[in-house]
Amino acid sequence: MTDNDLAERSRERVADWLAALRERYDGFERVEKRWELAPDAYERDRERIAAGANGGGGIWVTNDDGEVLLVRNEGDEGWADPGGKREAGESFEAAARREVREETAVRATITGLREAHVLELVDETDPRRPSLASLIAIFDGEYAGGDPRPREGEIAAAEWVVSPPEAVLYPEVADRPYPASE
Repeated sequence: MTDNDLAERSRERVADWLAALRERYDGFERVEKRWELAPDAYERDRERIAAGANGGGGIWVTNDDGEVLLVRNEGDEGWADPGGKREAGESFEAAARREVREETAVRATITGLREAHVLELVDETDPRRPSLASLIAIFDGEYAGGDPRPREGEIAAAEWVVSPPEAVLYPEVADRPYPASE
């Protein structure tokens, strides 16, 4: 399969996933993002997409006190919702629950879909390479058990917070509701 064929197939898959998510969830926000990737990162994502492991999921987890579960990856200053890459054949919901559990040791119940991040992945050094499409589903969720514990070697911190931290990994983390601070 050529890179152009893979790019087209990735866009078709994202469109299909969005349609399926619209059938299951009402009122989620679609967020368009362009990620300019180093050549090695672009190649890793190209290989994942070719293998059917495109996209990922996360959960905006709140507890009974209205606190939000956030993580800070090793090497990053900003905080984000826990989540990560989808495996081939895995649903976005299953990927989100698995990633939250792996990154934080917390179990969460999905209650809805908050955002669908539609990504355009480009090689920052070679504009001739076709852009690839990917999707990250950010679900709403409720705490279902476990004590936050960062995954060694990946997550520097996992904590319940009452308001947006000063440094966030991407703007939506600061803009989402923090029920404990309302």
